[in-house]
Amino acid sequence: MTLWCGSARERLHSEGDSSVYEEEYKIVVLGSKDVGKTAICQVYVGGREDVKHIDRLGVQKNTKFRKAEFCTWDQVDGVSCCLRLSELHLPLQVNPQRAHDDPIIKSLTQRADGFLLIYSVMDMDSFWATTGYYDLIIELRGHAETPLVYIANKTDYDGGQVVTSTKGRDAAFDLGTSFYETSVKCDPERIKFVFHDVIRQVRSVRNQAKLQEQSCTRMRGLICRLSLRSKRKRSQSRTRQKSSSSEQSKELSGDHSPENSTELSTDQLVFKS
Repeated sequence: MTLWCGSARERLHSEGDSSVYEEEYKIVVLGSKDVGKTAICQVYVGGREDVKHIDRLGVQKNTKFRKAEFCTWDQVDGVSCCLRLSELHLPLQVNPQRAHDDPIIKSLTQRADGFLLIYSVMDMDSFWATTGYYDLIIELRGHAETPLVYIANKTDYDGGQVVTSTKGRDAAFDLGTSFYETSVKCDPERIKFVFHDVIRQVRSVRNQAKLQEQSCTRMRGLICRLSLRSKRKRSQSRTRQKSSSSEQSKELSGDHSPENSTELSTDQLVFKS
């Protein structure tokens, strides 16, 4: 599949093209209908919201779910990286069993490095739905160590926010995630910062995994060395035992020979006399 890439408007034709980057990240942008998932991806990838390029999206559809993919590159804290963004649309009420059986949801969720969980401040239902989405993510991944940013989008709406900032912050606190209020029209720079946040979280998780792996490697090396040392000691002990047994056998054999020799000599002398 050909993927739309950032401001240079070039294309990546294969997975191998991303090898020029030092790091690669798979980020899933998740939310219900009309919360601004596509707009946020377009602003980050192309610098603006532009519906003319919607045909460049690689879109896959099934009965209830929609997935669109973007690809771009960026510099985060001086390190170049390739980002593969997957936009995933879910219904307000997610059936956990159906989500488990859906290959797109399961694959994206389990293979993702991080998530952007989005709701619209104009839609209270989209806000309540995010709790179910979060529970689904944790359930499918099987652990809570998941880089995630919680986003309240469309803050530029003039009609007043239905979902207040306090509600959003409290929800983010309950989920244990960072929280941002965004507007693709008024503050595109904040969109960039949001993606950088989740990338930093992914790096932190990866570094912890590396430290754990190094610790396990050192422990396995120590156990191996101790095992070899123990085997060496047992081998040396068996060698000493064999040597000691051999010496005892020789000593016993040597003690009998002189006695026998002496006895024979005495008998011979007695017989002669």
